[in-house]
Amino acid sequence: MASEAFVAVVAATAVGGVVELALAAVAYRRREQPGARAFGWLSLAAGGWALLQGVVLLAPSAEAARGAHLLAGAVASQIPMLWVVFAVVYAGQREWLTTGRLVALWTPLTAYSLVRLTAPVHGVALAPVRIVTENGVTAPASAESLPFAAYSLVAYALVLAGYLFLVAFLLDSRNVYRAEAGALVLGGLFPTAGTVVVSVAGGVHPGISVAPAMFAVHGVVAGLVLFRYDFQGVAPVATDLLAEELDDPVVILDDDDVVIDHNPAAERLVDDGDLSGRRADAVADGFAERLADGAQVTVDAPGYDRAVSSFSLGVTAVEDQYGVAKGRLVHLRDVSDQQRRLDQLTAMQAATQRFIGARTAAEVADIAVRFASDVHDQAYAALFRYDGATDALVSEAVTDRLAAELSVEPDESIRVARESGPLWTAFESGELAAVEGERDLVIGPYAFGSASALFLPLGDHGVLVIGTDEGEGYTETDEQLGQILARTTETALTRVEYEEELRASRVTVERRNKQIEFFNGVLRHNIRNAMLVIDGQAQHLQSRVADEDAGKLGTIRTWCSDLTDMTEKIRAVNDTVTASEDERLERVDLSRVLHEEVRALSERYDVAVEFDAADDLTVAANDLVADVVEGVLSNAVEHNDSPQPRVRVATEPMGEWVQVRIADDGPGLSEEMQTQVFQREMATSQTAHGFGLYFVSVMMDLYNGNVWFEDGGGLAPSIDSDESREESRGTVVVLEFQLAEEAPELSSDA
Repeated sequence: MASEAFVAVVAATAVGGVVELALAAVAYRRREQPGARAFGWLSLAAGGWALLQGVVLLAPSAEAARGAHLLAGAVASQIPMLWVVFAVVYAGQREWLTTGRLVALWTPLTAYSLVRLTAPVHGVALAPVRIVTENGVTAPASAESLPFAAYSLVAYALVLAGYLFLVAFLLDSRNVYRAEAGALVLGGLFPTAGTVVVSVAGGVHPGISVAPAMFAVHGVVAGLVLFRYDFQGVAPVATDLLAEELDDPVVILDDDDVVIDHNPAAERLVDDGDLSGRRADAVADGFAERLADGAQVTVDAPGYDRAVSSFSLGVTAVEDQYGVAKGRLVHLRDVSDQQRRLDQLTAMQAATQRFIGARTAAEVADIAVRFASDVHDQAYAALFRYDGATDALVSEAVTDRLAAELSVEPDESIRVARESGPLWTAFESGELAAVEGERDLVIGPYAFGSASALFLPLGDHGVLVIGTDEGEGYTETDEQLGQILARTTETALTRVEYEEELRASRVTVERRNKQIEFFNGVLRHNIRNAMLVIDGQAQHLQSRVADEDAGKLGTIRTWCSDLTDMTEKIRAVNDTVTASEDERLERVDLSRVLHEEVRALSERYDVAVEFDAADDLTVAANDLVADVVEGVLSNAVEHNDSPQPRVRVATEPMGEWVQVRIADDGPGLSEEMQTQVFQREMATSQTAHGFGLYFVSVMMDLYNGNVWFEDGGGLAPSIDSDESREESRGTVVVLEFQLAEEAPELSSDA
């Protein structure tokens, strides 16, 4: 019986040694793979220990057995530390293996083994080796001693430390390799537990350890974990990474972009429901090239109840504990609804350009209804405009589907008189009205069921109606998009209305300008010709009548000349009124105009003039500015009751402006007269000879200037007056011009 046990131990030890050495060879061939070197050294030590254990059992002499026993113990002493190194490297804690720690941990066991091996030299036997015969087996065994107990304690402590690293890695929440870590922990327990059990229960022989044979079990488990199932790959841990209950598809790709696992939701991406083993492009064309985090892909997914589905790709690199990427986890987040909204907003931007180009309300209505139908996926759409003449909402554009449901022709107007109902409710309240699918959709006298609709007010223009017979009503996002469409449509209708009014006003202005030009031409032509005839006849008679009648003919000729001049002034005023600002304003030497008009005033009237005007005043005006100044000066004299009227002309700079102040010593103007004198209704006879002060007001407005009266700022009466000189009389007229240097784009000097 003992011989049978002996043979079994030898055979198991030999098999363990061969297996461990084979694993060491595999590890060497894969030495570039992270962790392979640490595993290879551990397997080599375990295999060497097993083979030396076999030599001990089969040694031909006691001395040979004794030597093999000491050598086997020295090799075995390296296994605990090699186990720690392997566990640390596998757990991804390589930075823990500093030189100081390695030396401190490796020194005790190595020193112990070296002392034992060199005992024949120095004679110090830490654990004497003796030949023991037990159960029919004669083999060397180490005697129990304090150093041996200390050695065993350190060895088991290191083995325990290795287990602690693996267990910590196993329990790490970030660990996606729990299955492999658990297998290594269980595999490592075989040699350790076997040794403990044999030590407690007793074995075949005290010098024969079962650990080398048990290491074969550990080696096979570790080899399968590390190499057969590739502990750095992604396949063994795919199920740990997949969210089985996630509604969004999740797929696992290896380095070659082959799908090696997926969750049930991903089955909806393909017809047969199975993606495993297929290339990534089976999901969608070019899928592999678009695996950038945050990228988006459109998939014709048969498992989704829509034509196409849009997914945002979230890509997570699957890394081993050494930080080496071994594959990718791809999360396809369904963003079809968001993409549809984005597409609709993009289409709205394009539709806005069409709205801008629309010239009529009918075009705007057609654009809005087409957008609601084609982009907003609303089968029922119509735009109703308010008709003030009939106090009704009248359809401007209607989709064919809605016209068919209402049993009207697509081009037939739907007239909805004022009544209660969602259409009028939305129009009168200015607030959105929604109708869910379980109620009838009522549009005036028409109604049909199983439709959801939004009634979107368009201000004073009317109501936009959009509806569908699909879905379960409208979400908040749907309502927001509908309101954006409504506001855009309302703005477009308002713009069209304003442009129509502007075009009508422009046509009216152009027609009136042509009429003014026509009558002005007729007036000038007829009056000029008539005055030439009258003047010629008066001149002919003037030499043939008595002297007392010749003066009357002279008066006739003077009036002919004045009326002829007036027609020319009317032409000039008409041209100024109808011209643009750039055509109207020129650079005018105001100083020269003031000098000439003051001199002309002195020649026409017996008037005392005080002149204090600056030189080189250039303003924005035209040739009629002389008539403006002449009108104010004449008004100051003709309505003056002084024996000799006094007038003072002065200029005062005011930054970019200059004021011409014309004061007189006349009776002045009442406050009522000051507010009326510049009005059109004031008769010419109440102001000045010619066009009057209304003409002055109009021209100053065309010059972008100002004119006003200042009461109480006139001149004191003359010395011959009966009134006190301390009491000032008259008024001051202020003409304010813009200096030409600051005026934009003025033409050449007048």
